[in-house]
Amino acid sequence: MRARCIVFIAANSAFDEDIVIPPARHVQLLGLGPWVLGDASLANFASSVPRNITIQTNTAEEQVYTVQGPAFVARPVTVIGTFDNGTSVSTHTNYTDGTIISGDVIFENTDPVDPFATIEFQLLNARVVGSIIQSLVDPHQGQLNSYFYNSRINIINHDGLRIQRMVDCRSDGTITAAVYSEITNSAINGNVTVTSAVSDVPPTGIFSSQFSTITWTGPLNLDTASNYYFVNSGSTLVGTKTILFSLA
Repeated sequence: MRARCIVFIAANSAFDEDIVIPPARHVQLLGLGPWVLGDASLANFASSVPRNITIQTNTAEEQVYTVQGPAFVARPVTVIGTFDNGTSVSTHTNYTDGTIISGDVIFENTDPVDPFATIEFQLLNARVVGSIIQSLVDPHQGQLNSYFYNSRINIINHDGLRIQRMVDCRSDGTITAAVYSEITNSAINGNVTVTSAVSDVPPTGIFSSQFSTITWTGPLNLDTASNYYFVNSGSTLVGTKTILFSLA
């Protein structure tokens, strides 16, 4: 499990297949340019059949490694995106150096005894057209530490997901997650439900971000610039607001 498997993907590739990443793995799917998971046969590189990425978890398989001693303790990590930093908020691969995932990113437990595991997930210059969700059949439970950079996401629905970083991103659908630490320079266009704001990965709060007319349910920590956009968008808060860096 300590070995890192880095898959470099040729620029402008399209893969019309579903991907399953087995448990207890460190896998990075990194394009050397824009690439699509799907056939990319429709307008704006949309796919005629959505293709999913399923990330499996299994505590028993992880313990095969971790019981061997501290040197073998490593948390499973999945990274999806491109090698170079950039932006992937567009539907057009020729406008971006990013990745388009035409379907869902699904987190699935395969351990019949213990469904709980703590795992890491990162999107780098990726657009997820579908949802980031727990499997409907056997959902992963436990913490999903997530990092989103230069990405465009749709729906998030995972009761253990922790938004540790969301930087230069856009959300188009609803977000249902456990907690958030930092959201910076992002556009939030769907309703958000979170349990708490935590200092897992400081700074804690929402900075330099904009909002459509949404409902935010849960604690809302945000700087004065973000608060301006939240108020002027006509958004609704069901929870407690803390305005950061305010001198008023």
